[in-house]
Amino acid sequence: MDWNEQIADMMKKLGMSPFAVDSVMKDNAVDFNELAAEAEAQGSTDPEENPALGDIFGQLNQLSDQFASRLSAQGGIMPDDIESIAEQFSALGGMEGMNDVFEKMSEAFGMEYDEIDLDEEVAAYDPAAEDAADRKFVAALKEFIKASAAEIPEDDVCAFEIGYHTDFTDETLETPVYNLWLSYNTEKTNAENEEKYGEEVWNWINWTEETFRTMDDAPFAAWREAQGFDEDNDGDEMIDRIYDLAVVAVMELHKEKFTEQRFGRKIPFVIEDYEYYQKTAIRAVKANGGKELFDKAFFAECGFEDDEEDAE
Repeated sequence: MDWNEQIADMMKKLGMSPFAVDSVMKDNAVDFNELAAEAEAQGSTDPEENPALGDIFGQLNQLSDQFASRLSAQGGIMPDDIESIAEQFSALGGMEGMNDVFEKMSEAFGMEYDEIDLDEEVAAYDPAAEDAADRKFVAALKEFIKASAAEIPEDDVCAFEIGYHTDFTDETLETPVYNLWLSYNTEKTNAENEEKYGEEVWNWINWTEETFRTMDDAPFAAWREAQGFDEDNDGDEMIDRIYDLAVVAVMELHKEKFTEQRFGRKIPFVIEDYEYYQKTAIRAVKANGGKELFDKAFFAECGFEDDEEDAE
């Protein structure tokens, strides 16, 4: 078994682009095969008694920092993802105790959800355009959404998602591309997903168009420059601010009854990237004026099991 390949594959399955995975693994410069062989030779599965196994945990902690920064747009990773990957690793066999590595990874990534009240969080969440640059960006984002929606050929659109992630133009990993995109789902695709999975699927990877249109970088770049954001150093803060302003844009579009005029009904917007988490639900409820446009599957995917009945 090649543990380097398995760990890289895990990151890809959790949503990181292949280019980014290669970059992270190269930057980390750790041979997990050597560490695993040494840990297995020492026998014990207790990190305190097996320094090599402890070293694996330490290296995975460092790797998690890079991993988390690359996936910061999604704001978190659902605990079920790590559990399912750990099960796959267990099925592959290998050194006894390596399953513990992935339990430690769950801790390293901080993927435990606090019990919080969704209604209280939504009430306290008050995003706003704070200056002229923000206001200009919100206006540009609204025009992007309107122009994109005008090009959608289907009439049965049932959901939108606005998301952001950084990618690279080629395998050299030297030219970053800042993608702010719009995806959508239709009733037809939703029905097919429900038949296949037994419930509405909120993961946009399974939607009709996963990245239908990408916003032109000019207004986006102007906003980044005006606010002094540097993706390499301000990633988390910048992405949070992008999503806050996207909430403002969606709230204004709903106030203008944009989707009613275009599609004949109010359509929900989700604001997130690859994975949903608690802040996804908070943004969604605030942006769309309540829980009514979402079902129990959405809130469950965001980590709000207690809010399932409220959404029905």
